[in-house]
Amino acid sequence: MKSAEVEAKLEKLAKTVEKLEAEIQLIRDIEAIKKLQRAYGYYLEHWQEEELIGLWSHSPDVACEINDFGLFKGWEGPQGVRSCFSFVDHYPAYGGLTKAPGEYLHILIPLAGIVDVNPDGVNAKGRWYGYFLGAMPREGQTRSLIGCGIWENEYVKEDSIWKFKKLFWSEIISSPLEEGWVKKPSILNPPHRYSPPMGPNTKFAPYPSGYIFPYHYKNPVTGK
Repeated sequence: MKSAEVEAKLEKLAKTVEKLEAEIQLIRDIEAIKKLQRAYGYYLEHWQEEELIGLWSHSPDVACEINDFGLFKGWEGPQGVRSCFSFVDHYPAYGGLTKAPGEYLHILIPLAGIVDVNPDGVNAKGRWYGYFLGAMPREGQTRSLIGCGIWENEYVKEDSIWKFKKLFWSEIISSPLEEGWVKKPSILNPPHRYSPPMGPNTKFAPYPSGYIFPYHYKNPVTGK
């Protein structure tokens, strides 16, 4: 075999190895983001505040919006993301407790995730369904709830670790278990203590509004 042919084959092999390494890294990134999203659900089950806070980037452009609570922006301050996950601020119905009592339950299961990592390898977006069962304070008493919503989230990779950058949750139903979502589609959360204003480009419109939470991705077949 001539040296030129050998060089051509080696160059082709090097490009193949480079391509495979990039594909392996993409798979690792997607799996890490999936684990991050699942961990959020487990920590939320009993409102483990420090664990929830630990999943986040501390960058100044972090943001969190959950239904009609308002848009929490930045990290610190009463309307920062850190405050959004303070149990005492989130559930004043429990009279100033700093952690969830035994009767509190929020089982939140992420499903049907679509994760897209940017070509830069440090930013990503994900869309998920979240199904939940809960026992939470509603209408002056602890209610058994069943519900569903959609996340459209952004993630950032810092020091090789994926973290939440922006979390947006749009609830579809949050219904008393005994009544169901047709009879009573939604019982909203009690208001957050600080209630920041809603963002200009977001919308919360649960069932039966027909509202479609905007997709972060294009159609995977048509590209539109």
